[in-house]
Amino acid sequence: MPTITIIPASCKTSLATIRALLSLSDPSVKIHGIYRDLSKVPEDLLSHPQFTALQGDIDDPSLELPPSDLLFHTTPNTYTDADVFEHAKRQTENLKTAILKSSTIKKIVLMSTMGAQYSSGTGELKANHAAETTISTLPASIQKVFVRCCWFMENWASELPNLLSDKPFFYSTISPADFPFPHIAVRDIGKTCAQELLSTAPPKSNPYIFELQGQGYSSNDVKKIFEELLGKEVDMRVIPQEGLLDYYRQMFSEHVAREYTEMNQSFLEGGILFLNPEPTPGGEIRRGETELREVLAGLLKGRV
Repeated sequence: MPTITIIPASCKTSLATIRALLSLSDPSVKIHGIYRDLSKVPEDLLSHPQFTALQGDIDDPSLELPPSDLLFHTTPNTYTDADVFEHAKRQTENLKTAILKSSTIKKIVLMSTMGAQYSSGTGELKANHAAETTISTLPASIQKVFVRCCWFMENWASELPNLLSDKPFFYSTISPADFPFPHIAVRDIGKTCAQELLSTAPPKSNPYIFELQGQGYSSNDVKKIFEELLGKEVDMRVIPQEGLLDYYRQMFSEHVAREYTEMNQSFLEGGILFLNPEPTPGGEIRRGETELREVLAGLLKGRV
């Protein structure tokens, strides 16, 4: 009877993983979701017989984990002026200490990102580099799986207010407009991570690392899909690389804006992910099944 701990459980990818596990209809699977704030637990999970919500904070050095066989972790965004790498490293060190104290964890699945192999030049993604390097130091008896995901399809949700205005428009930070960039749906991330948690196949390596991508879409592709779904013309405002910092300054502090600008530029032409001098070991790429149109349609229906 596998017992799985999800920490933190409030992130979208964590919730998708929980739902994917529960969709298997295997009553032997028991899930502990760890929340900093228990008011964030969805109502349907509170009453589910296979799910238990627990209070815990990954920022707490005295963090304790419930007895579990398997663990899923993702590095939460900070949106503060803290050093991205050092902040994520402290969190993951707290998790590492808790894992060693528990002495029951046999496998950890980390939802990471493309570019986590790089210690610089990736902005906000440096948090995943910190998580991977820290978790890699756990004993060899613990199997480690790093799922390096690409750009979330759900990121376009931030543009819904603009799209549902009288004169629909959206901003895109993917430039030039015909530059295709891989997208992945959160549901596909959850499904893949659930499969990896429950897999009993012999590990190919430790850590075992692969990339998870969907189809590539350009800003032009996104505009076309939005226009088809809305049934009207949509104005597209592409932010060129040299305008990214000013764009992010409208939303974040100077420090966070610079981190997001560097992250954004890392996958555009000339960036470190575009050049990719140190590709993921083994080069394995898995493909998500969900298409962008399906996700965008769902987002629009939720707001219209």
